Amino acid sequence: MTRRLFAALLAAALTLVGCDVASGPVGDLGAVPGGAQDIGLARKKIANGEVPEPADFVAEGLYAEHDLPLEGAACDQVLCLRTATGIAPAIDTGKQEVFVQVGFSSNVNPATFRRKPLDVVLVIDHSGSMGGDPMEAVKEAARKLVEKLDADDTLSLVIFDDDVDTLVKQQRVGDRSALLKAIGKISADGGTCIECGLREGFKQLATRKLEPARARRLFLFTDAVPNVGATGEGEFMDLLRSNSVAGRDTTVFGVNIIFGQELVTKISAVRGSNYFYLSDAERTRKVFDEDFDFLVTPIAYDLHMQLTPAEGFRVEAVYGVPGVDPGASEASLDVATVFLSRRRGAIVARLSSSGEVQPNQPVVANGFSFMPVEGEAPPAVSLTARYEGSAPLSTTSSWYSQGTVRKTVALTNFILGARRACELWRSGEKAAAREIADKTAALLQAEAEALDDAPLRTEAELAVKLATLMTP
Repeated sequence: MTRRLFAALLAAALTLVGCDVASGPVGDLGAVPGGAQDIGLARKKIANGEVPEPADFVAEGLYAEHDLPLEGAACDQVLCLRTATGIAPAIDTGKQEVFVQVGFSSNVNPATFRRKPLDVVLVIDHSGSMGGDPMEAVKEAARKLVEKLDADDTLSLVIFDDDVDTLVKQQRVGDRSALLKAIGKISADGGTCIECGLREGFKQLATRKLEPARARRLFLFTDAVPNVGATGEGEFMDLLRSNSVAGRDTTVFGVNIIFGQELVTKISAVRGSNYFYLSDAERTRKVFDEDFDFLVTPIAYDLHMQLTPAEGFRVEAVYGVPGVDPGASEASLDVATVFLSRRRGAIVARLSSSGEVQPNQPVVANGFSFMPVEGEAPPAVSLTARYEGSAPLSTTSSWYSQGTVRKTVALTNFILGARRACELWRSGEKAAAREIADKTAALLQAEAEALDDAPLRTEAELAVKLATLMTP
């Protein structure tokens, strides 16, 4: 049986001040949605012999750790979107589903790209829960961040426990030794008033005027377990939103095995925000030595995606959209921010069919619009995906328009299987948890071998370790 699914190409363009665009048709950089940029907390817990919380498996975080390029016409603009489609069983239901991947890429030339000058505030949690290794990890990360700043950048240093103290007021980066000395003297003690640190940090940033040629960003280092001041996600999101509107954005760096993943996942979905978990020294090195200039460079805001399923199809879930819970069956989606990246990111929509998929049958129409960081919004664009095989698609077969979407479906099934296994484990259904964990590991191992994909083999090894922890 011949099967061929039409995968339409969407190429949306914008021009940015502050990004030097390659003159050729193809660049070497990608783009990723904001929000979580890894599943480092889940990895660390598994390495420590602990079964993670379901919320520790964040779809956008897992996607962001992988390079997921889609085939298509060369990207000749600073932001391009493409789509690819796969039809495969979903591990949580066993039913054949349609997975539509939206891929992000850019032609920004890494050889000529330069980030904008930065006005930065470091806001460091030095509460009692940060004592020991977490505090030392934060101080090392802060030192690396200071080393990445240039003479044209400005910096202030704020620390908080149950109160707040500004060690260095906003000033040009000059005497680095004084800054590093101030960081070295920080010690852990007291409660955790994240609100106090954020308010003082944003106050320091507000001393710098909003200039198109510069960027302003607050870097928060914390274990995200507030117990003084504001403690609800809504309060933090309101605070970050109001400052983002004023041109003051946020990056959260998480540390500590005791970490408020759900809180940070929500607040990092705010416009202009992202989040990284610093699980070990190697992760810290990569974030600051390889990714720093990209993580402070948003290239688009307010990416809106409207899914219109064809007759007989239904949107079952979306994955990889910051701030949207995996499994939400929303057809209207918003990605607050798209950042420049070394990797090509993805979001995924999952649809079900009420019957057999027939040749040339439309599956879904996708409409996209977004705002460039600078300038006017480009016109909205749309695409339609359909099955164009010569015979009905059997419900016992899997089909992928290209290899990358097969990998992305495998990663999606990893998130689904791991979250479900952890839910069952924590509810006391240990045998059922082990069963789905084993099934997830086997699926990843099979897909890694079929694709001969080393990063996917690493995820398969992680899934095996998770299953091993779930001894009934």
